[in-house]
Amino acid sequence: MSLLLDLFYVLVLSLASPWILYRLASGRTWKLVPQRLGIGLDGEPRGCLWLHGSSVGEVSLLRPLVAMLERDLPQLELVISSYTQTGLAAARASYPQHRVVVFPLDFSFVVRRFLRKLEPRLVVIVESELWPNFLAVTRRHGIPTAVINGKMSQKSFGIHRRTRLIARGLSSLSVLAVQTDEHARRFGDLGVAKEAIRVTGNMKYDLAAPRGEAGVRTELRAALSFRPDEIVVIGGSLHPGEDLALLEAFVALPDDRGRCALILVPRYPADVELVARHVRDAGHELVLKSAVDRGAAAPGSRGVLVVDTVGELNRLYAAADVAFVGGSLFYRGANKGGHNLMEPAILGLPVLFGPYNFSFKETVADLLAVGGGVLARNGAELGQALSALVADDAARRRMGERARSVVVRGQGATARNYALIRDLLSAREARLQAPGANRTMPQAARDTHV
Repeated sequence: MSLLLDLFYVLVLSLASPWILYRLASGRTWKLVPQRLGIGLDGEPRGCLWLHGSSVGEVSLLRPLVAMLERDLPQLELVISSYTQTGLAAARASYPQHRVVVFPLDFSFVVRRFLRKLEPRLVVIVESELWPNFLAVTRRHGIPTAVINGKMSQKSFGIHRRTRLIARGLSSLSVLAVQTDEHARRFGDLGVAKEAIRVTGNMKYDLAAPRGEAGVRTELRAALSFRPDEIVVIGGSLHPGEDLALLEAFVALPDDRGRCALILVPRYPADVELVARHVRDAGHELVLKSAVDRGAAAPGSRGVLVVDTVGELNRLYAAADVAFVGGSLFYRGANKGGHNLMEPAILGLPVLFGPYNFSFKETVADLLAVGGGVLARNGAELGQALSALVADDAARRRMGERARSVVVRGQGATARNYALIRDLLSAREARLQAPGANRTMPQAARDTHV
């Protein structure tokens, strides 16, 4: 099966080679190609726990889990991997004491090279980064693999049910911990053994700042030149066009806009230049977050702060009073539906979002049910909602508290997943300690040839 997949990948790469060469020539992604092939990957640490998050969001989900592992298993080596450049940058910033590697290309010989170098005790995948060769090779070499915070959209379920490609790999999972009963049903219908599936909840609810962090908020607002009485509006994970919609809504605020400030956080660093141009075209003073970090004066309400650094959105939410979460106002594709609503909600911020939010539909439903968020179907509705919240301090605070209550009720998934991981590690250790057990990786994984 792996050989057929390898041949299929070669065919796809050959057909797509002109586009791939263009992308490599026009950006910096070419630097990751040797790393994705395992070139230069040394052999330390071995016997690690390998944690994988596809991009920034999944990498961020690992923070509470990594903290638990560091607390209880300080001798356990952790390796964090990601597939995207921004995910790798976020991992290096969040976990500087641990090794960060790029996830391998899904060729069987490449996966074997990574496994031979790292020799993980256990592989843990966050959410839905499921590559068939990776799952097949880890199974063949006796390395237990778990998925946590698992999910599967209706569209993905339909594709996998027809192709059965991923379904074969899923059967090898030691544990599949999913967010909801609906996701559990879809995985079960694809053939995953019922005993392997656990419904543990959504780890995104656990990305919570505890109460009592008023000092952090005060310090951060002071560093960004926001007065205590100013209302700070933040747009997080903004995609093209959403920054313009939020800028227009901000400009249209009532006369008391003098006490309002705006932070724009593009989803991708490559969009910063365009967002900055939009700010200048709107007649606002522009200050980049990186410039503030180097000592430049923060704009406060005099201008607009555009965040060109990576991995700071969650922290910056703490400085705000109202949040619009992007990736949701405009249609971007059938498999793209909004970004993390829990991060601002747990901080007690009213949460605004657009209609394309299927990735967080359970959270959206809960927020709307308690009055903790507002669904804006277009730029005009976004402006109306923002204006109402800025004008009514009491309503803004009530909505924020209701948003926070939704997240508090949903917390605990990380601890439940952590318990599953500990059980898998203990079971693996028991097998290795059993009389006559092979304590090294199977020969096929240790072969030096590729």
